[in-house]
Amino acid sequence: MAAPTLPAAAPGETQQAATTDRLSAQARRTVARVEQYLTGIKTLHGRFAQSTSNGGQATGEVWLERPGKLRFEYDPPNDILIVSNGSMLLYFDRELGQTSYIPLSQTPLGFLVKETVDLRNLEDYHFAGLDRGQGEIAVWVAQDGVEAGQPGSLRLVLQAEPLALKGWRVVDQQGTVTRVALNGVETGVALEDDLFDFGEIEGRPIFNNNRQGR
Repeated sequence: MAAPTLPAAAPGETQQAATTDRLSAQARRTVARVEQYLTGIKTLHGRFAQSTSNGGQATGEVWLERPGKLRFEYDPPNDILIVSNGSMLLYFDRELGQTSYIPLSQTPLGFLVKETVDLRNLEDYHFAGLDRGQGEIAVWVAQDGVEAGQPGSLRLVLQAEPLALKGWRVVDQQGTVTRVALNGVETGVALEDDLFDFGEIEGRPIFNNNRQGR
């Protein structure tokens, strides 16, 4: 996907702002370039490695289809499955048989799978800052009333040249930091529709027959 060239930035340059209007002209161009790149990802498939500040480690597989669809399938022995069908995000712990449903717009990654990524007009979240340097671009997104780096914020990390999504860091309401690194990412791939389907029988989620929830 073609994108305008990013002017050189000083290593470690950081601009935090409640809106993009308060950024420099160059930083606004960078944000627009990131928005264009992310919007251009119609489908994505890859692997992820996750670590948390409390010592947790996990790996798995991720799928994305715009608009609104996500699937995070964790490798054994982790029994977690996360699926978004476009409006609701399901969190299922197979071992405990526990299911939670969250409106996609209220999750940190909801903006990433909208039809058009617009960091200036987010639901329940706002643009909170931009970091550039050492070959990376990082965009901060945070809940209303929250600053970059505080609980309720997310740092989306991209390779600067050429633009490529590398992962993100989320700070939850308990202050736990979760880092996700993507690898082996392919974009523009054909995906099965039922990757993102789920229903429910007697309070337990059901998934497509082929994958059986895994």
